[in-house]
Amino acid sequence: AQGIVGDVLAGKLIDPETGVYAVYDLHDETTGRRFMLRQAIVGEEKVGKATGYWVELEIIPELGYPVVYKTLLTGPASDPANIHRIVMQEGNDNPVEIPVAAAAPGEDDTEPVVRESAGTEQVETEAGTLEAERFVLADPAAPDAKTEVWINDDVRPMGIVRMVSPHGELRLLRFGKGGPDAVSAINKAPVAADAPEARPQTNISVRVEGGAPEPEPEPAP
Repeated sequence: AQGIVGDVLAGKLIDPETGVYAVYDLHDETTGRRFMLRQAIVGEEKVGKATGYWVELEIIPELGYPVVYKTLLTGPASDPANIHRIVMQEGNDNPVEIPVAAAAPGEDDTEPVVRESAGTEQVETEAGTLEAERFVLADPAAPDAKTEVWINDDVRPMGIVRMVSPHGELRLLRFGKGGPDAVSAINKAPVAADAPEARPQTNISVRVEGGAPEPEPEPAP
């Protein structure tokens, strides 16, 4: 599911406000697995003169333990300059703060993704029928690997109603403000990734846009 998660993180926050959330059904085309993905703004924090928002992504598989990424952003995560802190928690393990420099991708010379509007459409969702603008995203480096995303600004935090890409498909289940879906799933203070009490981590990375999927963390012994 890393590809879809990266595509979601590459989007921008729409009228950000603590307490807004959206919950999706995620189908991973590569493995055939299904997940529930919860996205919420669970807090805010000053970053210099700017306001940063704690954006939380919780990925819940049909079988297995959830993984939570909580990221302090001042803009789309596709720009590493907007990523200020990252906290990750797997299952009931201690939440771990990941050094941003280790998680952000390096600079490259790739051409930017081309985003074109294809007009508005009525999209059927579990939350009802929503009018959404459909965008087609094309990567000049991979012209056959197009992504389509349907956007409605009422579906905060990032407006996504539906997304279809070579990685899989994301469909909206519910959205709103407040309630259990708006509360952070991380209720313990994070520790540094190299702290003795941290669960051993390897190959920690956050894919935000483009490139091959990153390796998953190896399980603890």
